[in-house]
Amino acid sequence: MKKIILYWLLAGCLAGCDAAEPRTLADAAAPRVGPGLTVQDGQFFKDGQPFHGIGVNYMTAFFRKLGLEGAAPNLADRSYLEGFKTLQAHDIPFIRFSLGGFFPNEWASYQTDKEAYFAALDQLVADAEATGLGLIPSLFWFFPTIPDLVGEPLDQWGNVDSKTHAFMRQYTIEVVSRYKDSPAIWAWEFGNEWIHEADLPQPEMGRGWIVPRFGTPAERSARDKMFRKNIYVAYQAFAETVRTIDPHRPVVSGDAMPRPSAYHNYHNGSWATDSLTQWEEMFLQDNAAMDALSSHFYYFSLEDTQHDVGYMEYGPEQQLPLMMEISRRANKPLFIGEFGPQAKDKTLEEERRQFELLLNLMVTNQVPLSALWNYDFEHVDQTRWNITEANHRAYMLDALQQANRELKQ
Repeated sequence: MKKIILYWLLAGCLAGCDAAEPRTLADAAAPRVGPGLTVQDGQFFKDGQPFHGIGVNYMTAFFRKLGLEGAAPNLADRSYLEGFKTLQAHDIPFIRFSLGGFFPNEWASYQTDKEAYFAALDQLVADAEATGLGLIPSLFWFFPTIPDLVGEPLDQWGNVDSKTHAFMRQYTIEVVSRYKDSPAIWAWEFGNEWIHEADLPQPEMGRGWIVPRFGTPAERSARDKMFRKNIYVAYQAFAETVRTIDPHRPVVSGDAMPRPSAYHNYHNGSWATDSLTQWEEMFLQDNAAMDALSSHFYYFSLEDTQHDVGYMEYGPEQQLPLMMEISRRANKPLFIGEFGPQAKDKTLEEERRQFELLLNLMVTNQVPLSALWNYDFEHVDQTRWNITEANHRAYMLDALQQANRELKQ
């Protein structure tokens, strides 16, 4: 715990020393202006003005360079650049993307040739600056990967003195220090949907995948099971580490909505359904260390046999206003880091209906920041969502352009 306290004190010093003493009350109340986004009075600000915008997930913009699932790395790959230009042409303001590898072997470039790794990332950031595209990098996408890299069980996310935390801090410090002055960086995100795998009652669930050819261990133990108590320690340490270097930009978790049984999962390891008050408590608790409330919002219906996100009695049209109301009460802006049609098979007409319903909810509820899933990723698991300018989902890019215009009015 001493390291967390040290980071907290240092963050406070940096935050206090960074800004000049205001000369008037008006100066003190003025929004902070710096590169990227800031949070003030429960809102996202950009360039000193309140900001609302809808971006896209471009999960593999950098990840494609690292050697997906055992492929050879190609740090010179700039195939993302065509996508940047397409997004620019559609007035899409930012992307959310994975900064590190998904599996352990996809971190090989960073571990073996750090100079080349960062040169490749420098190029991507420079390309984003040149196209005016904002970046929200997600540093530690998959929850087992860093412990797997350093040879520790996953419960070491709850130990600030572990090799897992040491790796996390080192990488975070290197990345944030290097890019904190770039106007392209909008916010810093920890990972992707870690909470969704936490506190699950079945002992074998939430332990991470076993794929040895991609660098994972050949087996998992009970110490690899994910719990919120360990995730919260990691979130706090990450947020404090970022804030020692960049006290201005938002720090976000990258999480999905809590499950309908999140409170009972956490407190007594059961699948009992949470009350509305209990669900809200978990939503706030999951984001306590962060500057915004993170959520992912895929289409779902109360008629679905497996309704595994959100408050059990609410459909999308009730769930999103609920989260906006919680956001206002908590004085933290809402960030929908992913949204899109549901995963189950459907007709193209139904896919479009789901997309348009969700997009309309983003606009009518004035969601401050959201990102559609997912641009230019043809992986076998992503065929239900892959969007390009050339495929049958190109209309979604036009719809985002119009939605962003409406949000600016």
